[in-house]
Amino acid sequence: MRWLYSLLIFSAVLGAVAWARHGAHAPLREPALVFGRAGEHDGELHMPREVGFSPDGRQMYLLDRSQRLQVFSPEGEFLRLWATPYCKLGNPRGLAVDPAGRIYVADTHNSEVLVYSPEGALLRKWGRRGKKSGEFICVTDVAVDSHGSVWTCEYGEYNDRIQKFDPAGKPLWSYGTFGTGRAQFSRPQGIAIDKRDYVYIADAVNHRIQVLTPEGDLDHTLGEVGTEPGKLRYPYDVALDDQDRLYIAEYGNNRVSVFSPEGRFITCFGSAGRAPGQFNHPWGVSLDHHGAIYVADTMNYRIQKFPALDRGVMAAH
Repeated sequence: MRWLYSLLIFSAVLGAVAWARHGAHAPLREPALVFGRAGEHDGELHMPREVGFSPDGRQMYLLDRSQRLQVFSPEGEFLRLWATPYCKLGNPRGLAVDPAGRIYVADTHNSEVLVYSPEGALLRKWGRRGKKSGEFICVTDVAVDSHGSVWTCEYGEYNDRIQKFDPAGKPLWSYGTFGTGRAQFSRPQGIAIDKRDYVYIADAVNHRIQVLTPEGDLDHTLGEVGTEPGKLRYPYDVALDDQDRLYIAEYGNNRVSVFSPEGRFITCFGSAGRAPGQFNHPWGVSLDHHGAIYVADTMNYRIQKFPALDRGVMAAH
């Protein structure tokens, strides 16, 4: 067994070195706000996963591993919370807010989508475990398009795919299979929709973003694996600003990368660490109504807020 112990120690050392190097090429940005402390009491965070905002921008919704949805002010003041359905296997990982203020939650390991009122009342839900249309294995994120249709991404048991539902939760169609090729996915984690209703999927283990047309056809992909600026390593979430610039939370590179709508690299920021402006495996990224960037700094058990990117910046610098 001595060889096994030595191998484990060697692997741990390599992992620590790799963790320290990921994101080393990205400059740091000074956060405007850092909040959160580890715990499961009101206002505390246990590995935060996703952030969203009410239509008026006055409330921030936050999911973490404590199987609840917490509500904060944009300045990080705790307001209230409600529990999500219990599951011994895991926790909800993704959310979206529609123009009416309804909150859609990807209840990952319960294999369903939940819809809440702004006050936290459960309005409806759909889904069950399975691979048929309208079923899920592990649903990881949810987004709502301009027509009220609901898009989801999921993985598990080689069922990695995208599904589209009508506003009531009736399945319309599914897209994609497990794999590395065109129109295939490997652990898709995040999903976002732009003003044209184009759909952006963080195809995490394929280290790329796949872009679908409103009709569900593959338009293009962007990204390739690497640590250099403009490359991606385990993109876990994607968000868009009012100019449709893409903000990508890179779980593997401990940074946020920004691309133009056409897929040109603009900038990136962050590195591995615990200081302000550094990240420890960030899981989610979202923007408020003023373009400020909120990052779920998952393994640092906190949220970091960064000033909005300058308007008009569409090329790498």
